[in-house]
Amino acid sequence: DYSPKNILITGGAGFIGSNFIYYILKDNVNVVNIDCMSYCSTDMNEETVNTWIKNNGLKSTYKFIQQNITGINVKVFEENNIDTVVHFAAQSHVDNSFGNSVNFTMDNVLGTHIMLECSREYGKIKRFIHISTDEVYGEVDMENEGCIEKSILNPTNPYAATKAAAEMLVTSYYHSFKLPVIITRGNNVYGPRQYPEKIIPAFISNLLNNTKCKIHGKGIARRNFIHVNDVCTAIETILCKGKLNEIYNIGTTNEYNVIEILQKLVAIIKNDSDYLQYADFVEDRLFNDFRYCINTTKLKDLGWKEQIPFAKGLKDTINWYSDPNNIKNFSKIY
Repeated sequence: DYSPKNILITGGAGFIGSNFIYYILKDNVNVVNIDCMSYCSTDMNEETVNTWIKNNGLKSTYKFIQQNITGINVKVFEENNIDTVVHFAAQSHVDNSFGNSVNFTMDNVLGTHIMLECSREYGKIKRFIHISTDEVYGEVDMENEGCIEKSILNPTNPYAATKAAAEMLVTSYYHSFKLPVIITRGNNVYGPRQYPEKIIPAFISNLLNNTKCKIHGKGIARRNFIHVNDVCTAIETILCKGKLNEIYNIGTTNEYNVIEILQKLVAIIKNDSDYLQYADFVEDRLFNDFRYCINTTKLKDLGWKEQIPFAKGLKDTINWYSDPNNIKNFSKIY
């Protein structure tokens, strides 16, 4: 098994990245976090994280660099003796990608290319883990039992297209320069520290604040939801046990449509079965994929198992968003 020592994490103040940093620091590794601190970032400054390291009696070290990955150079790799890159940094909100899609290309495609080029130039990277999305597969019908990693890519929105483009660059660096890359493609993720623009934290925030939940179209779009802790264990499994130049789907069988998510949250937060009174139906997205579905056999073959049942994950997430200390970072939208 591969054991990382000095990890460069991009986008480590984002939702999945910040959860992954706290998860991986337990292994007494050193983390350098590069994040531009966009509107949806969470507080990952050195004081906060290093206090947490000290309180937990860990031998890890943590450094934070505020910078867009498009401005990074090889010095960061050399100064910190980096052996591993986990590349989360990306613009990821599909609704935004219909309006400013060129920014998505800059961050998601050019940003990835610059990370790859720095890694190549530096020459000592042993693992480059690129975090992608199930949206690169495009829409699947109800009969489809899940895209496998070799399925044809068919992205249908600008966000998904930039993530597919970035993957092509990642793979090319393996073939052309023998950069030791692995790609992950994940379902929708939920849990603590997620900016409340995504469906689960948005609905939780609305219900806690007694405002209605916006639902695109009829609310029949289906998604699979996996807890961020399960994603962290999956990424660690792939990092330590995954094969180079392979792709691993990270997913779950928790598949629900938007209305069902609302129903579940209203039942827990409002203790009410009449969930439609909390819905505000709005115009659908320009194009809204009906369903994504991925097959995770390949990841399970590495020994990974999903641990957090959806009902428990939702309750824990609601508890996190109910604590005013946790959401003060998100004051911009309240």
